[in-house]
Amino acid sequence: MTVEHEHPPEFEEHMSYRNYMRDLILGGNDGLVSIFALVLGVAGGGLLPRVIFLAGAAGAIAGAISMAIGEYLSTKSQEQVYDAEMEMERRHIEHHLDHEKEELYEFYRAKGFQGAILDEIVETIASDPEILLKEMMMAEFGVLEDQRRSPLMATIIVGIAFAIGSLPPILPFLFATSTFQGVMFSSIFSITGLFIVGGFKARITRTSILKDGMENLTLGTLGAIITYIIGFFIGINI
Repeated sequence: MTVEHEHPPEFEEHMSYRNYMRDLILGGNDGLVSIFALVLGVAGGGLLPRVIFLAGAAGAIAGAISMAIGEYLSTKSQEQVYDAEMEMERRHIEHHLDHEKEELYEFYRAKGFQGAILDEIVETIASDPEILLKEMMMAEFGVLEDQRRSPLMATIIVGIAFAIGSLPPILPFLFATSTFQGVMFSSIFSITGLFIVGGFKARITRTSILKDGMENLTLGTLGAIITYIIGFFIGINI
């Protein structure tokens, strides 16, 4: 009788760009959802394809700029808070080392370390102020140094991702001969894009591509339908 041995799964490297995946997915998906909803809302008002394209293009440019500025300010603020906390932690280590070591004991004791091993871990870490600083920042804020994000890089990624995400909803109106044709192709391209973004997120997070793709597709389409209905009723009453 032959015994089959299970082969261990292949070793997978962590993504070096994982810090910016939020910016990429957020920007691309927001560009798709907001501009898809915008063009359908305007189309519901009965405007011509070129006018809808102009409205969508203006919304895409404004949205990309707004998202980029917002991301820059929020990321920079987050980094400034982290720097301020790190400086305060540095002063604590310099003037209140015993207190910091006690906090380190509590942190590693909660992880299950005890006795001589716990003492050795704490004393080894506390022997180097820079290592102790990084360890305390991770223990208190859950952030490692290599997880920090550049405000400029986050800004660029969000802005470009938003602009690219806005293309599927608006481009069909540039070539459409009727509003109906533009809405049809815009919907097809946008729905496809929404599923792809959801699937991409699932691929990164190692969850179900079908489930996450359909969830993103459903939510984005629902938002666009609502704006179309609102635009339609506004259009017939003005």
